[in-house]
Amino acid sequence: MNSLWLDFSKDKKDFPAFPNENIKTDVCIVGAGIFGLSCAYYLSHLGFQVTVLEKDNIGEKTTGHTTAKITSQHNLFYDYLISSYGKKFATDYLKANEEAIQNIKNIVDTEKIKCDFEYQNSYVYTTKKAELSKIKKEVKAVESLGFPVQFVTKTGLPFQVEGAICFKNQAQFHPLKYLYGLCNSIVSHDGNIYTNTVVTNVEQSKDNCYKVSTTKGNVSAKYVIIASHYPFINFPRFLFFKNVPINFLFNCCGSQKNTF
Repeated sequence: MNSLWLDFSKDKKDFPAFPNENIKTDVCIVGAGIFGLSCAYYLSHLGFQVTVLEKDNIGEKTTGHTTAKITSQHNLFYDYLISSYGKKFATDYLKANEEAIQNIKNIVDTEKIKCDFEYQNSYVYTTKKAELSKIKKEVKAVESLGFPVQFVTKTGLPFQVEGAICFKNQAQFHPLKYLYGLCNSIVSHDGNIYTNTVVTNVEQSKDNCYKVSTTKGNVSAKYVIIASHYPFINFPRFLFFKNVPINFLFNCCGSQKNTF
């Protein structure tokens, strides 16, 4: 499936493949999606020498196929969090998501990244009366956390809905343009980014560093961050989890809104 963000990224950044040599760095990050590059951005600004390795190109996988929404609202979720883990856990989760929106906006403003960032209302709606109680229950749950949400019957969609929960001041952006902006900043802070570079193994060396092996050369690093979609190495004491495909039902900002 083609990605809108990948197809319309005119400012695509090309980075070299890893050279046939061995290098040293403070932090080696495997994966150049939004997680990997966000880590590289913050660490490079803290003065760490950062090296990013990506087997394809910048943001071509999960990040490049995202809904591009930046929200604290993820389907009907907070009533479940409260009932399962308590109000404090749900409140901390909500605050962390709100802080993430602001952090991205701060980076956009600081680095002057032209990534079409804009604030939008976010909705989860239903067209079925039988499901209206779920929406209203979620509204009460979020309100109990002290966060202002609204129950609405108008969303701007070209059809009538029975009801929706509205989160204001959420956001959307062009994820690839945002990643390119992060790359510019990482490189300007002496970071290295290598694409089309396959990492084959990570192992701890005798000098308390890590050896990150690629098909061409090796990276010696004090710290390693695995930011790939799935774990791929038999790392000592690493607890692997079973990867099970899940059909996620997304809700989007702006004019693209999905039912639950």
